[in-house]
This record gives sequence, structure tokens and C-alpha cells, in this order.
Amino acid sequence: MRNRIPCSARELGQLNPDMVRSVVGGQVFNIGNQYFSDQRVNIVEANGTEVVAEVNGTYGVYSQTIKLRGETLLTRCSCPSKEQPFCRHCVAVLLHQYHRESSVNEHFRAAPPPATLSALKPSAQVSPSPDEPAATADLYFGEATLFIDWIQQAIGPLGKEASLPAVPESLGGVAREWASVIDRLNQQYLESEHDRKDAQRSLQFAENTVVSLTTKLEALKLESETAQQTCNGLEKRVKQLEYSLSDFSQVSKERDRLVSQASTMQSELKNKGAELESVSTTLTSLSNAIRNLLPSDPP
Repeated sequence: MRNRIPCSARELGQLNPDMVRSVVGGQVFNIGNQYFSDQRVNIVEANGTEVVAEVNGTYGVYSQTIKLRGETLLTRCSCPSKEQPFCRHCVAVLLHQYHRESSVNEHFRAAPPPATLSALKPSAQVSPSPDEPAATADLYFGEATLFIDWIQQAIGPLGKEASLPAVPESLGGVAREWASVIDRLNQQYLESEHDRKDAQRSLQFAENTVVSLTTKLEALKLESETAQQTCNGLEKRVKQLEYSLSDFSQVSKERDRLVSQASTMQSELKNKGAELESVSTTLTSLSNAIRNLLPSDPP
């Protein structure tokens, strides 16, 4: 779980418990504070702006890396928690770092630096005494030797592992600063490499999504073309039906006209039949009358 939170602090020790609580909320803060109180936090490496730690959680040991970069607090934890903006394990580490820095600051405010502190540091402004040239040369040579031994051990995990070999306690001066710079650059490189891999994975996922969507779009396009062809066929069929219905309407009108004419002719035929029947009756009566007028035949 990795998070980025805007932060105006210059050092991690400035993030006091109230600030942490206001960001993560009471429940997550209380669990993280309990982890801190139970001494479950193991600081692997720390300075003012960065801390690498391990926390013994409920289901195992999880690794944390917390950094201040510019005005951003970067937190990373190997746990699967979905707590936002960062998890209880990072809360425990920040509380541990705050109390640790507070203790160190109180110690230095209460106890003045030893008078011999500056004498232990080589200075370009102070020339070695003519009686001690060999001692000064041995000091620089010893630092260089320790630094070379350390860098040879660090070459293997450099750019591959987050933790380089521990810097010897006896290594001081500029050589120790070089070792710190190399360690910090290694951390930055690994972080950028992790970000690059995350971006690459996101890009690959996006490419796969685009390919999938393109395939679906092509399938939908084919379906649309098939549907369009079907619609064109249906449209032609509808027009044919319209023409057929139009012809049927004309035929129906003609049929009705013929039926009307046939009905009229039938009525006229009935009338003519009645007239013919009347004429026939008249002719029969006339024939009988004529027969009555004719003389009867002699015996």
C-alpha cells in the first residue's frame, strides 16, 4: 500500500501525535499507538526525512518506508490494509520516530556538546602539526579503506535492494557523507524504478483494456451492420406490403362497384320478370277470350 499526502513538515519528527490523529482518524490512530506502546516497531534505518522500519502486526511482520520529499509525505507498507490515507503500521512508525526525535532534541538541548567534539572532525582550515603528519595521513587513509570496503559490499545490492550493507560505525567525515548520499540515491532510484514499474503495469493494463474495447467495438460494428441490413430488408418488405395493400384497396373498390352493379341488374331482372309474368297472364287471358268467341264445331 503506497500513499502520497501533502505535508508542510521539513522533518518526520515534526509530525506530532495530534497531527497524525487528525489525518488518519481515531480508530486507526489508537491501533497504531497501541503497536507503538507494545514496542512492536523496529527501526531499520532512519534520518530526519526518511525512515525504514518493520512492525510486528497481528498477522505477520510488515515493512514500511516513510519519506518526506518536498512538500509530500510518501508512505509505503507491505500490509494488505485498505486504511487511508495510511495504515496503522505507518502510524506506529511515525509515533516512534516522533518520540525518538523528541528524546534526541531534549538530550542535545540539556547537554552542551563536548569541548573535544570539533577536534574529532578533520577541518580544511586547520593544518596538521609538524609533529603529527603520519597520524593525519592514517586518519584519511583509514576512512578511504573503510569506504572502499563498504562500497565493494554495496555494489551487489545497489539498485536491487532497499537496504545496503550497514555503514561501519568507525567510518566518519566526508566518507560517511558519501555513503549516506549513495544510500539515499539508491532509495530514490528504487522508488523511481517502483513508480516506473507501476506506470508500466498501468500502461499495459490500459493497452489491454483498449484492445479489449476495440475488439468489442468491432463486434458491435458488425452487429450494427447486420442489423442495418436487416432493417433495409424490412423496409423493402414494408414498401412491398404497402404497394400490395394499395392494389388490394383498388381491387376491393372495384369489387364493391361490381357487386353494386350486379345488385342493380338483379333488381332490374326481377322487375323485368314481373313484367314478363304480367304479359304472360294477359296473353293467356286473351287467348281464352278468343277461344270463347270462335264458333263451336258442328256435330
